[in-house]
Amino acid sequence: MLMPTHKNMLKIIKRSGQSVEFERSKILNAIKGASKDADNQMKESEINNVASFVEGKIRDNGRDVHVEEIQNMVEDALMDLGYKSVAREYIKYRKVHEMRRNAAVKLMDDYRDLLFAKAEDMDLKRDNANINADTSMGIMLKLGTEGAKNFVNNYALDEDVAKADREDWIHIHDKDFSLITFNCCQIDLAKLLKGGFCTGHGFVREPNSIRAASACACVAIQSNQNEMFGGQSINALDFALAPYVHKSFKKALMRILLRMEDWLGRDTYHIIPQSIKEDIIKKLIQGNNIRYGLKGEGVEIAAKAIHAEIFGEKNIEKYQSFREAKKLYHMACEDVEEETKQAMEAMIHNFNTLHSRAGAQVPFSSVNFGLDTSPEGRLVSKWLLEAQYAGMGNGETSIFPITVFQLKAGVNYNPGDPNYDLFKRACEVSAKRLYPKQNWGLLSCTAA
Repeated sequence: MLMPTHKNMLKIIKRSGQSVEFERSKILNAIKGASKDADNQMKESEINNVASFVEGKIRDNGRDVHVEEIQNMVEDALMDLGYKSVAREYIKYRKVHEMRRNAAVKLMDDYRDLLFAKAEDMDLKRDNANINADTSMGIMLKLGTEGAKNFVNNYALDEDVAKADREDWIHIHDKDFSLITFNCCQIDLAKLLKGGFCTGHGFVREPNSIRAASACACVAIQSNQNEMFGGQSINALDFALAPYVHKSFKKALMRILLRMEDWLGRDTYHIIPQSIKEDIIKKLIQGNNIRYGLKGEGVEIAAKAIHAEIFGEKNIEKYQSFREAKKLYHMACEDVEEETKQAMEAMIHNFNTLHSRAGAQVPFSSVNFGLDTSPEGRLVSKWLLEAQYAGMGNGETSIFPITVFQLKAGVNYNPGDPNYDLFKRACEVSAKRLYPKQNWGLLSCTAA
């Protein structure tokens, strides 16, 4: 006969050593949970009978009983009374909770080490190369990381998946952020820059130069790194930045033509009012497709257009001013080349010094380029490669961005392709600046 429930107070000793009042409902809930997952589920009356049987054994002890003893009693009762499938699930339930308790203890040990150990003495502080875990924000990020991993391991993953992860049959990348956000993002920089964008803290208007556009690319990477985890990538960087090389060229040409009397000493041009000069030059640039990087006949056409607007069209080839117009065009090209060079150098330095995630690390960034054959796009690719080749301030190899030079037959893969010279330079940069980051080199060549 099953023991009746008595009203006198029972005390249970918890794992912490604390003594608390016995609660029969906890036994009922544990058996119900095991029964729910078993092949042969128990009826409510059967669950009550097992709980009463266990309670009777507890009372028969005549002393305070440890929680582990009670769980052993429940396990034995299920087996003795023939509920073997439920007993198996109950054993699994105990195992899972034991693992969670052990994980909580380990987490506290990890927290202690993160707070007091140095990175050079602790692998856990060095598992992410671009986080300085000796800084205050780096430590806070690692505390959050380990806490999130602990929760995912013990409360989010199916046991078979968690077991495979624990035993290293699989690896769950960026597990700590798996319940929070998407992992990695490719930014459509051309679309983002067109018309400007919002960082969440303010609106950034569309850039009007290559220098500003490259800075905005870094801001976009940094801002996005704060919104989601993993790497942040810009595809087709050369295509995205080429329009802003053109904007810089137009500004350079206008600046030079506005001061043409300084370059050429032409008093007649000097007396033209500034507002009229600006109107002339805007009409000149917009209406004659004058752009950076023209060669041969293109330069002749550009020079004729400049000459016609400024000096008139009569006997254009005979005038010294025609040769001077070509000189002004080349001066504008040289200006934008220097600006693009500085912009790409600044981009490399920004990618390696801008902090994200509350100042704990630099953004994990990568860029693809090499397929734009326009003069503007080629200029971006050229100076990005040169900036990588030169290295950082003391000549050291930059960690970011991971640069992927894309290959495509007819574009840059074969001798005679318009960007073949860039491909050869990319090979030279890769040879000098190979930097193993995870399973990538600093500069990779991929078939497109």
